[in-house]
Amino acid sequence: MTTLIELLYEFDQFLTKQLLKNSFTADLLATPTSRFITELLVIILIGLISYETIYWSGIYLNLWEYHAKDIFTEIPIHCAHVHIRLNVIDPTNQDKLNQYYELKQNSKYNVLCWNKLTQLSSDIFLLDKFVKYYFEFSPEDFEMNQEPELGSTIEHLRHKTLDLFKQSEIYTHLHNKRNLTIEDVLIFNNKNHMVPQTENDNYLSKCHIETGNVIDCVILV
Repeated sequence: MTTLIELLYEFDQFLTKQLLKNSFTADLLATPTSRFITELLVIILIGLISYETIYWSGIYLNLWEYHAKDIFTEIPIHCAHVHIRLNVIDPTNQDKLNQYYELKQNSKYNVLCWNKLTQLSSDIFLLDKFVKYYFEFSPEDFEMNQEPELGSTIEHLRHKTLDLFKQSEIYTHLHNKRNLTIEDVLIFNNKNHMVPQTENDNYLSKCHIETGNVIDCVILV
């Protein structure tokens, strides 16, 4: 079994060989002291790069959270524009819809879930595919809010989506099913979590809906 001393010796030999290939780096090995300092700095550099790579990869994959998130809190930024993907379901399929988005949250890195996701989609959505729209928010969309610098609210987005649905000829065959209100407009943020009605007065940027995001809106008909 290879011991730690043997590993360090092999590393020393490998590093020495690499540094001697160049006349500039070869000077770093001129004396025992400079050689020791050079090898120590290389080990520290490799350790730091490895640590940072693992640490930030873990944050990206949601394996752990940023260690100073409670100290350096993010300030919500005004949501200037957003893309929405619109589809329609029957209210009786809400349980399946919740299942669909729970599966969608977990299927990003799981190929095995994709077939089930496709099957659920065909079972619950009344449109063959989502229709994509682009919403841009101008000052008149949020200047009446208590904190206009934070932009539009969830309620405003629900109204905007419902108005689009009612005015579009694409959905004419669905307009007369029942009287729709903004409570029938379900919004899913950039984490595929449904934004509850209790957040209607909250701002998009505080509900994980940021500038340029593509989010889903589902209308219950």
